[in-house]
Amino acid sequence: MDVGNVVTGGNGGGGGAVLLTIQGLDPIYTDFTVSETDLPLVRRYLGGLNVKVETRSPDGSTPPRMGDLYFIDTSVQPGAGTVKARGVTPNPDHAFWPSEFVRVRFILDKLKDANLVPSQTVQISQSGPFVFVVKPDNTVDLRQVKPGQRQDGDTQVIEDGLKAGETVVVTGQLALAPGTKVEPKPYNPPSPPSGGQVAAKVSM
Repeated sequence: MDVGNVVTGGNGGGGGAVLLTIQGLDPIYTDFTVSETDLPLVRRYLGGLNVKVETRSPDGSTPPRMGDLYFIDTSVQPGAGTVKARGVTPNPDHAFWPSEFVRVRFILDKLKDANLVPSQTVQISQSGPFVFVVKPDNTVDLRQVKPGQRQDGDTQVIEDGLKAGETVVVTGQLALAPGTKVEPKPYNPPSPPSGGQVAAKVSM
């Protein structure tokens, strides 16, 4: 080639050949999509200090890695209703590999001192979301609450209506009414005990 010649690559239709493809392993990019229905919430937090991208292997064999948001597209993909996004994640041990499928958790903010309950604690009535709270005399009280986001699918943030340390009913709500006396048992997520209402303390 002489100075001034136009050189084309192998994918440009100019007859060239691809000699080398470079894959970066550390850090590594994580591509994912955001639903257009979540865009208003995402836009509210973009640029915040707590915005992070957590990447984890599908089988849980690799500990989750926390990375940063690299970019988010400015248009919705036609027909898909999603927006492309990319995180950049430290990968010093090369545990994640290019083109590998992973699980991504897009973290927008951190909630300090949030009240958490098992997700099945929250019930829905015509008046809205509620939980059964166990009073000191072991009778239950129906309490209207304002639920927030879910955490990892099995816990729920309660924004209003509960205080830390209160005991709530996790299972057996269909047999309850305000004033019903119960025999609370400790809540065990993997195998909840049968034969009674299960209670768990609100954690922070």
